[in-house]
Amino acid sequence: MTFKELDLSPEVVRAITEKGYEAPTDIQQQAVPILLNNHDLLAQSQTGTGKTAAFGLPIVSSLEREDKKITQALILCPTRELCMQVAEELRSFARYKDDLEVVSVYGGAPIDKQIRDIKRGVDIVVATPGRLMDHIRRRTIRLNNCHKVVLDEADEMLNMGFVDDIREIFTHLPEERQMAFFSATMPKEIIKLSDDFLVEPQKIALSRNNLTVSRIEQIYYNVESNNKVNLVIQLLQINETKGTMIFCNTKKMVDELATELNKAGYPALGLHGDMKQEMRTMVMNRFKRGMVKVLIATDVAARGIDVDSMDVVINYDIPQELEYYVHRIGRTGRAGKEGLAITLVTRRQRYAIKQIERLSNSEIKETPLPTKDQLNQVLVNTLARDIRQWSSSEQGKLFSIAYEGLAAEGFTQEEIVTAFINKSIAENNLEAIKGDAPSKRVRNQGEFSKIGLSIGARQGISAAHLVSAIATATGIRGKDIGRIVINDNGSTVEIPRELAKEIMPKIEKTDIKGNNVSVEMLEEISISEPRRRREGGGGHNRGRNDRSRGGDTRSRDSRRRDSGSRQRDDKPRSDRKGSGQRRDRGR
Repeated sequence: MTFKELDLSPEVVRAITEKGYEAPTDIQQQAVPILLNNHDLLAQSQTGTGKTAAFGLPIVSSLEREDKKITQALILCPTRELCMQVAEELRSFARYKDDLEVVSVYGGAPIDKQIRDIKRGVDIVVATPGRLMDHIRRRTIRLNNCHKVVLDEADEMLNMGFVDDIREIFTHLPEERQMAFFSATMPKEIIKLSDDFLVEPQKIALSRNNLTVSRIEQIYYNVESNNKVNLVIQLLQINETKGTMIFCNTKKMVDELATELNKAGYPALGLHGDMKQEMRTMVMNRFKRGMVKVLIATDVAARGIDVDSMDVVINYDIPQELEYYVHRIGRTGRAGKEGLAITLVTRRQRYAIKQIERLSNSEIKETPLPTKDQLNQVLVNTLARDIRQWSSSEQGKLFSIAYEGLAAEGFTQEEIVTAFINKSIAENNLEAIKGDAPSKRVRNQGEFSKIGLSIGARQGISAAHLVSAIATATGIRGKDIGRIVINDNGSTVEIPRELAKEIMPKIEKTDIKGNNVSVEMLEEISISEPRRRREGGGGHNRGRNDRSRGGDTRSRDSRRRDSGSRQRDDKPRSDRKGSGQRRDRGR
């Protein structure tokens, strides 16, 4: 399908063609005809799917200037950044409809200038709820003729506590209007709001097959927390990009990582909710202009950021809400471009990758950590690039002074070259990070070797302790460990036979609940049979603390700890409940 087939006005088709739009995305193919036919719409659509054009193109296409004092369309956005971005997009769509005016209204900016812009006449208002309420109270904006309304990022709007303002704003709209809600998720609050205000809405829910952009390559690295900063620096060296965005879960980590990258010679800026609006605007402007290539942000602060040159996204932390993974990687691979999404995963977070793969219906490939050979090649490439750049530069008066001065000091040309290469090596040389091999999956699941460990019930050891320690030390999956028997002073564990010789030395180097462990081979071949979980019981059941292969004997608390905290450091305040009444109108 092409944009011409969507029945958009010739002026709009011309504008988007010049912007480089080739074919409509799934959300655009479905939403544009619905909105052009004047139906209400409830759409579930993630960041990166092209939703701004999905509602912006039909609005711009259908509007004609009636009166300079009349506001015909309203788009509500949760943040200043998104408000500015949407307004800019709409202006580009209306490039050849010179009579349409778009004004953005948001907090953190002088209200007097916004009042003057509105008084000059505006057809489309893009606003944050709080500042729009200020204008309504001042009577500097009237919505009694506003017949097209869009609620963008509806779920985030409610998360930020705007539900009461939104319901109040809707009371100032005329009875006859068309409304569209766009939301990444569909919590019950959004459904309630749509029931109250939308009339027989058409519904769109993109399938999970469409949640991520097919052009995005998704990979992950297994790396411990204390090596994450070094790995990010190495990835910035290896992947030379025009723009890289790094996501962290907390404001504190944003600030700390920005400090570390700047120390390492990689200019980076942070973006989070504690920053003043003026600072946030400065950060975004510098990043968009390419003055800084690395932007570090929390999930909430990044809402609405859309930079065309973003070609790499790094998840420094796995998102606390796994659905945010889709929001994050949607920042890259846009407009038909290739994109790369990198996730840093600790040993105890490997389970989350599988959950994300199921959520996004995509494959995230495990990638080995950069080797010393790779890093050495990056160093050589950097030197070669610098030599090509600076050797062709014009040799001015200062060059002659410096070169002749060094020669007068007795330095040969070879010594000068050697010194500058050594200096570059000292500044750019990075050590390869030692990491585990990719998680091992056992092929012959019936063949085990039985090993003996020198710790048991008297040391307070349980099967859960042994499974966790062995899986962490060796990289094998817990369910690939066979039967475990714990006695007073020792334990036996069945481990995959094909990996036994590799696993035993790693276990001996591991502390288990503060105890050093010695390991010995008891049976090279031990065929394990599944055993039933024991019912009831008490005490430590000497010799009976068995773990059937493939089972999970971890305690409920242990499983809860492994699932990870889902609290958000940067989460906005909770929703405030509001009320509204469904409107009735004829079509």
